[in-house]
Amino acid sequence: MKMKKHVVLLILVIAALTLIYSCGSGNDENPESNVSEVNKNNWESVKGEESTMQTTEEKKSTKKTVQPPTVYNITAPASGNYPQGLFKRPDMRDVNLSYFTQTLEWIPAVEKTFAKDTQYTAVLTLAPISSSQTFDGLTLDNIKGLPENNVSDISFEIVDDSMLIKIIFDKTAAEDAQPQLLFFDEFDGNSLDTTKWSVCPNWDRQGRSTWDDSLVSVSGGLLRLGLVRDEDLGKSKTSNKDDAKNWLRAGAIRTKELNHIDIIYENSFGYYEAKIKFPAVRGMWGAFWLMTPTMGITDDAGVIGTEIDIVESIFNDKKQYNAALHWDGYGENHKGTGSDSANLPVDIYDGEFHTFALDWSPNEYIFYVDDIEYWRCDGGAKFGNGGINQNPNYIKLSVEGAEWAGALPSGFTEDEMLVDYVRVYNQPKIKQ
Repeated sequence: MKMKKHVVLLILVIAALTLIYSCGSGNDENPESNVSEVNKNNWESVKGEESTMQTTEEKKSTKKTVQPPTVYNITAPASGNYPQGLFKRPDMRDVNLSYFTQTLEWIPAVEKTFAKDTQYTAVLTLAPISSSQTFDGLTLDNIKGLPENNVSDISFEIVDDSMLIKIIFDKTAAEDAQPQLLFFDEFDGNSLDTTKWSVCPNWDRQGRSTWDDSLVSVSGGLLRLGLVRDEDLGKSKTSNKDDAKNWLRAGAIRTKELNHIDIIYENSFGYYEAKIKFPAVRGMWGAFWLMTPTMGITDDAGVIGTEIDIVESIFNDKKQYNAALHWDGYGENHKGTGSDSANLPVDIYDGEFHTFALDWSPNEYIFYVDDIEYWRCDGGAKFGNGGINQNPNYIKLSVEGAEWAGALPSGFTEDEMLVDYVRVYNQPKIKQ
C-alpha cells in the first residue's frame, strides 16, 4: 500500500510540473503564436508599410536638389503692353545644357495686352528636366532674377519636384502706358553693331547658297546684305551642274552669337517691324524672320517653339512674297503653314522701301505690309498645331537661294537687300 501511495504521489508531482512548464513556454515562444488571424494580417500590413516607407525615403534621398537657378526676367504688367511668354522654356539657350524649364502663366489670362486697372498674378513654374533632380530644398532666397518692382506679394510651393512661384503685382494704371521700343537699330554707323547683332555662320543653305559674312556691311544709314553668283564655289559644293551654275554667296545676320548658345536679343510677344528694299532676282529670296531655340522640341506642337517668317520674297520674279510658320523641327516631324501669295495688297518690287511687320500676341499672329494686314493666324486645329508660340525668339535678316526658287537670270552677277531699320515695340503699333 505504501508503495502504491508513493507511485501515485510521484505521478501527481510529475503532472503538476508538466502543467507549470506548459504555461511558461506559451509566453516565451514566438509572440505571433497567440495572435489571431486578423492581427496577423495587420502585422504583415504594418511590416509592409514600413518597407514601403523605407523605399520612398530611399528614393527621395537619391534625388539631387537642382543648383540655385537664375530665372527669366519678368517685368511688371503695364496697361496696354504685351505680356511676356514662357512655356517649358529650357533655362539655357542651348537646350542640351539645360537642367530645368520655365513656364509662365498670367492670372487673369491676357488675350492681347494687359488691361487697365487690373491686378495680375504671374505663376512661374520651374520644373527639373531630369527625374533624378528636385527643387525641394530650395527657397525663394535661392532663386535669382525674380522681379522686385511693383510686387505686392511673392510666395512659393513645391509640387512634384517643381517649384511654383506666385508673384502678385500691383494693379495696372487706369490709363495705357506710353509705348516703348524694346529693340531697335537704325544702321546709322559704318559697321554692324555687335552689341545687337552677329553675322550668321557661313553655312550652306538650301542646296544652292552659302552664307558669307564678307557680304554683310553697313553704310549710308543702311544694312546691306549682298548676294553674289559664285559658280566656282558651287562646283566645290556639288556635282550637280545646274546647282553649281546657280550657286550664291549671300549675307545674313541674327541677334544670336556665333557660339550658337548666347542670345544677344530675344523676345516673345511684341510688334516687330523692318523697312526693307528687296531685290527682284529669280532663284533667290530675302527674309525678315524670328527663330526659336526650341525649334527641335516636337512636344506641344507650335506652342513651345515656332519659326515665324514675317516676310519672304520668294518668287519675287512673279511679284510674290509671303509670311510663314514652321514648327516641330526640320526633320520628318516638320509642319508648317503660310499666307496666300495671290491678291497681295502691295507691290514690294517697285524699287522702293516697304515696311513689314508682325503683331505677335498670346492668341494670334497678324502680318502687315506698309501697315496693311496681309495674313492672320490664330494657331490651333485649323493650322494643325497646338497654338501660338509662347517662347521668346531671336531676329534674323538673310538672303539665300534654292533650286525650287528657279534659276538665276542668265546675266546676273550680284545685287543686295537693303534694310533701313529694325524695331520691336512693347505695344501694338496698329490698334485693332
